[in-house]
Amino acid sequence: MLTTRDCSSDTSCPVPGGFLSYQTSPAGNAFMLAAFAALIPINTFTGVRYKTPLYAVLTTLGLLLEVVGHAGKILLRSNPASEGRFLLYMIGTLWGPTFISAAVYLVLPHVMVIYGEQFSLIPEPIYCNIVFVALDIFTLAFQSIGIALSATSDTELERHQGLNILLTGLALQLTSLALFLGGYWYFRLKLSHRRFIFDPTFSMVYLSSYFKKFLLCIQAASVLLLVRASIRLAAFTGGLASGLVQSQVVSLVLDDTLVLVAAIILSMAPVGRAFGSSWAETAPFTLAGDESDLPLRNWRPSTSQHRKRAISQPFPASPMTAQPSPRSYHSIYPPPPPPLASPQDKRVYQRAPYEITPVQVVPYVPSEAGSPPLSGSMPAETPRRTPREAQKLVDPDALWG
Repeated sequence: MLTTRDCSSDTSCPVPGGFLSYQTSPAGNAFMLAAFAALIPINTFTGVRYKTPLYAVLTTLGLLLEVVGHAGKILLRSNPASEGRFLLYMIGTLWGPTFISAAVYLVLPHVMVIYGEQFSLIPEPIYCNIVFVALDIFTLAFQSIGIALSATSDTELERHQGLNILLTGLALQLTSLALFLGGYWYFRLKLSHRRFIFDPTFSMVYLSSYFKKFLLCIQAASVLLLVRASIRLAAFTGGLASGLVQSQVVSLVLDDTLVLVAAIILSMAPVGRAFGSSWAETAPFTLAGDESDLPLRNWRPSTSQHRKRAISQPFPASPMTAQPSPRSYHSIYPPPPPPLASPQDKRVYQRAPYEITPVQVVPYVPSEAGSPPLSGSMPAETPRRTPREAQKLVDPDALWG
């Protein structure tokens, strides 16, 4: 049974006297609290200004949880044995980076769409969101249950089980960040070896210098969060009483500072400024609209892409094709007509008609007697005569006279 009380020798505190073996620094934690709190209005303003509500909500929630976590750490100074204050500190500092990472994960599907459909790593970019959301949910659940069991259990077995659950949550967070960075770097490698031309629809976005700087900022923030998750995982491997967990320098410099720098980088390079109005246009999911009957897809091939596909067809669409319903996807982007086939089911191709071809047959039209032959008709054939009849046609006087 989980309870919130002060640990004592009866409940086996992690270290003698409470949960921390050092007196928390009020100045250092107050600075961290004020710094995270100062970033909240900045992210709120940029989210409203550039219309990126989900990204701004996730980032703001992460910053609020960091504020709550450092407030609990400051309160631990007066009572290091308080289970409630220790849980407040741990939940805030565990959940905060997870929500900030969740905001970063939203960028990858938009980046895959903005360069063109043919460069996407997966058929539907929304699958990236589904995978990362599932990993984040399991991360939050394992971290919460693990730290609660480790801090409030009375038996050594329950504390050990709670520690294993906590380590699983930290490992999931580390896996999510590594998967994001690996997927992004593989996508950039695919772009560098591309065999297609970029989609010109969003060329003003991906050709801008600010967008390139924004991608560098996303990578830098992700690497900082990855290093921080690695340090946390290594620290809690030895339990709550390990040297890394009980080190104030590690807590402030290698934990809180890394998250703060990552949050500052993301706040100074807002995603809405980099994408502009393209952020909503490249969203892999749809919020509303009657034009789509595919719930997993909101982005469509551009008009230029559709026109290229239509021109590339060697024959026009069949007029006998049934028209789909007006709300269907193919009513806006009709599928190409089926290819022609010979009686042996072999594909054939139409050729352009010619007015006169080398094999065209010109009909024979006989002309009347005494009139010139019609244009385009063959001359009349001379009838065959016997030798005697041919002699009668010769005039001897005309030949010798």
